[in-house]
Amino acid sequence: MNAMILAAGRGTRLGELGRTVPKILVDVGDEPLLARQIRYLKDGGVERIVINAHHLADQIERFVAEHPLAEDIDVVVEPELLGTAGGVRNALPYLGEDAFVVLYGDVIVDEPIGAVSETHRSAKAAATLTVYRTAEVEGKGTVQIAHDGTVTAFAEKGALRVADHAYVNAGLYMLEPSLVRELPAGVALDFGHDVFPAALRRGRTIVAHTLAAPVIDMGTPAMLDLARNRMQ
Repeated sequence: MNAMILAAGRGTRLGELGRTVPKILVDVGDEPLLARQIRYLKDGGVERIVINAHHLADQIERFVAEHPLAEDIDVVVEPELLGTAGGVRNALPYLGEDAFVVLYGDVIVDEPIGAVSETHRSAKAAATLTVYRTAEVEGKGTVQIAHDGTVTAFAEKGALRVADHAYVNAGLYMLEPSLVRELPAGVALDFGHDVFPAALRRGRTIVAHTLAAPVIDMGTPAMLDLARNRMQ
């Protein structure tokens, strides 16, 4: 099993810190976040990891070159940002012919990858995404789910709600290469906004794997502080 870490973003919400350090290299728990993400994926059975980079890409390349598992990690630099899905499409040649994991670089999640993989295989889905239930949906991509676990709709910025809660995209996917291969190369695309809704319209099966608790999205200074406190 291979995996891709999305790490090309500019980290603008982190202010001055994001201008000088790639978000994926911010220290959390006395180590760069990327070290934690690599360990999480490796512990979950991932053999090869691909990382996309854009903002301060040289720092990411240097970190990977010095990592003990450097031979199992590829860095793909994007001269222009391609979005979450466009970045994966750009790196597809590195990801092999089997279902692979996509992890948003700024999300801390502890769900066993094997459990997500089992959901994906059982459903024979084109894509499986992890979600969590919350009433705090501001700035979050939300997902509508049927009783059998299949996804029926997507909306960005919390537009979809179910009663007093919603299911939020947790930023960990398992994808079939065929789904990504359908995308045009070199075009900026987002999974939640562009790719998944279009796949549903074409009749592709997308399923949700629900987490027991919210993930930590480290995109803001407040959430970064929360992550650091929890990882102490």
